[in-house]
Amino acid sequence: MAYKNSLYQIKTEWYQTLNGAISVPVYKDSVPLSASGNYVLIRSEGSTDRELNNSAFFRTSVIIVDILTKFATTGNSKTAYDIAQEIDDLIILSPNSFGITLADFQITQITVQSEDELYEDDGSEKIFRVIKRYEHFINQN
Repeated sequence: MAYKNSLYQIKTEWYQTLNGAISVPVYKDSVPLSASGNYVLIRSEGSTDRELNNSAFFRTSVIIVDILTKFATTGNSKTAYDIAQEIDDLIILSPNSFGITLADFQITQITVQSEDELYEDDGSEKIFRVIKRYEHFINQN
């Protein structure tokens, strides 16, 4: 069995699972200039060998989910966290059951590695962001 990279597959599977299934547009890798309003951006952060042995390839891969919400006057964190809950409801079904699958790989765990809040004000609108890093523990079949 030859080694296969899983990062692109994971990112694509996240996009396909969320796109059209949550209340805001979903983008992968970048956001078009024409985008307005609230949206979710999915991108990858990296992948690392987890364990070396002679019978399997074990890796961790991190997907970043950037939830961006826009407001005319005052930002509201609840809007972003409601979108985050929609995402978690589709991806992390239980501690050992996940809403994404990959050909040739087994996802054994998905955890929230970190979660950050950012509040931005460009003078014309307020932006509240929740950025979550999801770590995937996978092995190649």
